[in-house]
Amino acid sequence: MNGLVASNLTHHPGRTLASVIGVGVGVFLVVMTVGLVRGALRDKGQRDAQIGVEIMVMGQGQGVGIGSADLNLPVGLAEDIRTIEGVKATAAVGQNLELKGDKGVGVRQMDGIRFDEFTQATSLRIANGQSLTSEGNFAIIDRKMAREKKLKVGDKLSGLDREFNIVGIYEPESGARIKIPLKTMQEALGSEGKCSMVFVKCNDPSIEQDVARRITERHPELRILFTRDLPELYATGYTGFNVFLRVVAGLAAVISVLVVLLTMYTTVTERTRQIGILKSLGASKSFIVSVFVREALLIAALGVAGGLAASVIARFFLVRFQDWKIDLEPGYVTYAALAGILSGVIGALYPALRAARQDPIDALSYE
Repeated sequence: MNGLVASNLTHHPGRTLASVIGVGVGVFLVVMTVGLVRGALRDKGQRDAQIGVEIMVMGQGQGVGIGSADLNLPVGLAEDIRTIEGVKATAAVGQNLELKGDKGVGVRQMDGIRFDEFTQATSLRIANGQSLTSEGNFAIIDRKMAREKKLKVGDKLSGLDREFNIVGIYEPESGARIKIPLKTMQEALGSEGKCSMVFVKCNDPSIEQDVARRITERHPELRILFTRDLPELYATGYTGFNVFLRVVAGLAAVISVLVVLLTMYTTVTERTRQIGILKSLGASKSFIVSVFVREALLIAALGVAGGLAASVIARFFLVRFQDWKIDLEPGYVTYAALAGILSGVIGALYPALRAARQDPIDALSYE
């Protein structure tokens, strides 16, 4: 039977290759999309975790900082939290996400800060240029953005419907890559006196749990996050992104099923006389079904292997030469592989049953 399966697949090598590529594309779509999203989010979480504070305080129901966090907390909250036992420094921070990259597409986030307060609480320092003023259309960017976008002190960048002059380049990478005066962000968004969250620096990192408890006792309406948890929270904690990834994974599985279904349905039509010969020689229905299912499984297996290989190769080049952050998660890799194999079975089921039900006399007389 294996020889029959192999000869059937090699009889139309072009169609077989197209089917393998179709399944491989589905696997590649799942693995790379999940890898890109998870990698980018985890990278963002790691940058925030490196900011040099232990606690982030925000409103209940507010995200962990990706995207546009509404400026709905009073700036005075930072001063109030600073008086709590165990707190060394605090910084009020505004966050805004724009659905526009530097080339007109993409996503870009800005942090609004009060520079002196922010540097007292965090590890940020100016590596080139000057510090950020308390107001005005000025910005500082991190070294990575300066290097990748070929920006330098004195250049301009747009955002919040205005143009900002780059006055400094900071390090280390932490939070948003662009930081502007908090007052400027408040004016642009019509949220004077408001911030998105408060960063809290403890006297000793080992007492962060106690400090968090004291903050909650004084402000039970607020949400507490520990920066050490941010990488995993960013990568897995967003319902919207998780729904998107599940939709992509489901779509890829449907594509694979349709590819195999169309291939095997066409194969059954073309091999009607062959099916009649096999049945006239005593082949059972289960034998006919197994031939087509095995063909589909072989196509699916080759597609899965090709899709995974393409994902690994693409990740290598994108990470090494483009500095992209791509995480090939074992769970989704396994899902993509299983979905590819199952698509072979599901896609072949109807054509195989149709072939098995054919009348041998009608099949032999088919032109």
